[in-house]
Amino acid sequence: MVRQVEDPHEKEAEYVTGVKDVEKGYTWFEMGIFTRWDDGEKCKVLCVDTPNDLPKKLEAALEKRSSHLDFRDPFAMHTDLLDQIIVYYDISIWRVRDPIRKIEGVSMQRSYG
Repeated sequence: MVRQVEDPHEKEAEYVTGVKDVEKGYTWFEMGIFTRWDDGEKCKVLCVDTPNDLPKKLEAALEKRSSHLDFRDPFAMHTDLLDQIIVYYDISIWRVRDPIRKIEGVSMQRSYG
């Protein structure tokens, strides 16, 4: 995740924090997601090296569901989990685009300047 460029349209959290991250301008999430299904009664999800707000966002997504989860399905939570991961990928792609656009703008000014 690249550091957030100041943008009035950007509403997502800043994911690049800490002295080491600030120096290099990005942070790397090597996400590991592990799920366990227990006989239709429980579904547990362990998320390793994910953005800190993933549990809160996943919980919010689960609360917004129009239908209840059917825990007889071992993959019941996977849709909501993957939807949230896709949101992070989307943020990440746009965050890479923004610094590149700034570099392109400087490059164009030098070419025509």
